Amino acid sequence: MSMEVVLSAPLLTIQDLGRHGWRHLGVPRCGVMDTLALQQANLLLGNDDNAAALEITSAPVLLRFTEPTRIVLMGADMHAALLASDATTIKKTRLWPGFVTTVEAGDCLRLQQAPVPGQRALLAVAGGFAVAPVMGSRSTDLINGFGGLHGRALRAGDKVPLGTVCGNTVRSSHDKTRGVRQQQWSTLLRILPAADFRRFDERARSALLETPWYVHADSNRMGLRLTGERLALAGNHNRQLSMGVLPGLIQVPADGQPIILAADAQTTGGYPAIASVISADLWQLAYLGPGTVLRFSEVSLAEAHGLRSRQQLQLNRLRLALGHDLQDSR
Repeated sequence: MSMEVVLSAPLLTIQDLGRHGWRHLGVPRCGVMDTLALQQANLLLGNDDNAAALEITSAPVLLRFTEPTRIVLMGADMHAALLASDATTIKKTRLWPGFVTTVEAGDCLRLQQAPVPGQRALLAVAGGFAVAPVMGSRSTDLINGFGGLHGRALRAGDKVPLGTVCGNTVRSSHDKTRGVRQQQWSTLLRILPAADFRRFDERARSALLETPWYVHADSNRMGLRLTGERLALAGNHNRQLSMGVLPGLIQVPADGQPIILAADAQTTGGYPAIASVISADLWQLAYLGPGTVLRFSEVSLAEAHGLRSRQQLQLNRLRLALGHDLQDSR
């Protein structure tokens, strides 16, 4: 079983929940930008939690399936349609994100541009994409050139193997619609002060929370560059040693314009860190495309833990509703 890429678009990559436990060797996490969407999609399909999916950043994209299977689209609505094997005859005019769809052998999936440029969609298939794992993950590391399919974005003509659907599938049937209501992303990101927060002057600390920030066009999976009021350190801009960094950390280079590190972020950095997006909000970075106006709101550490726990509780409720065992979760 495989999926053929008939028409590709930039940054069409295979991703799972990421590569964990290798940052001490300089290997970034990578993985889908919206980990929440991937977990929901895999639950709907009865897949392993970490089954690999396709992250779709731009369009148009046309994919052909060689065997019958089930799919779930998540994230941005790219006005997907299901076509017959000739890739022109429309079988289903609209596939709504968050719902399981059955495709037959030869069917083609057509995706168009998201309403807001820069927003991402995700395609999960029953059994996941069966590319070889590297360092415990099937995620594509575009910077270092490994993982996914040959360590690169997918191209027209590529054939990606699909995994075998095993007995782990949950009470699924082709005659029953299964779906989930996606969480709505927000342009308000909740943050915690980072190690260098007090090194910034009072005006900078106030501006971070009280002024709007615009996502720059020069943003990608490594980080979202923001433009707004210049954030300055108090006193001299002293050099500092590099430190370990993680997705969500907000670094401020010498120009005073912050960068939110994202899924493909490097493992160390020397820029001062003013704050960090809480883990419960990281998935929203997938939908903050160039030109988006966002704001930050500070929360306490206890609130951040509570929001993360509530998010996990919601996933567990979905898991139980679909007949999964909670022990199957990561």
